[in-house]
Amino acid sequence: MAYDLIPGDSPLRALYEWDPLMDFIGEVLEHRPLHRFADPLGALNLAVMNEGDVQGWHYDSTDFVVSLAIQGSRSGGLFECASRIRSESDENYEDVARVLRGEARERVEVFPMVPGTLMIFQGRHSLHRVSPVEGDVPRYVALLAYDTKPGTNSSPLLKLVRYGRTEPLASPAA
Repeated sequence: MAYDLIPGDSPLRALYEWDPLMDFIGEVLEHRPLHRFADPLGALNLAVMNEGDVQGWHYDSTDFVVSLAIQGSRSGGLFECASRIRSESDENYEDVARVLRGEARERVEVFPMVPGTLMIFQGRHSLHRVSPVEGDVPRYVALLAYDTKPGTNSSPLLKLVRYGRTEPLASPAA
């Protein structure tokens, strides 16, 4: 569910738009100031994954993502992450290729996303995925995106792939 569809009076939206949270995250990460992601669709979203859904290996468009687990699936739906596998100056293609081939399990940490789990990670530099969701209970995770540069946005292609559109249906201030 894209940011523009999350109601203005939603507690999740209030949390994301609450400056003290962004300041706290900046303090924890030792990156100040932080800025909310400028993508009107992807700045805040609720990832809903049903049985059989999987999210393949990827990087994020933002420097940092806060994941808040709201509901876990019966099984599966694990967050797998090769933290900081690349940097601004080194793509580290060799280690990335080893992870993608399943040859570097020591490089990958696995985290169950049980309700209440709050995870802060460097999505732009950490290769990550979600394992297949199993069972009849959907997995809900809120994703709050921040960047060290103001105005950072997703590409139109990423918006189209993720949300099926490139423009908001409603104003983010709605």
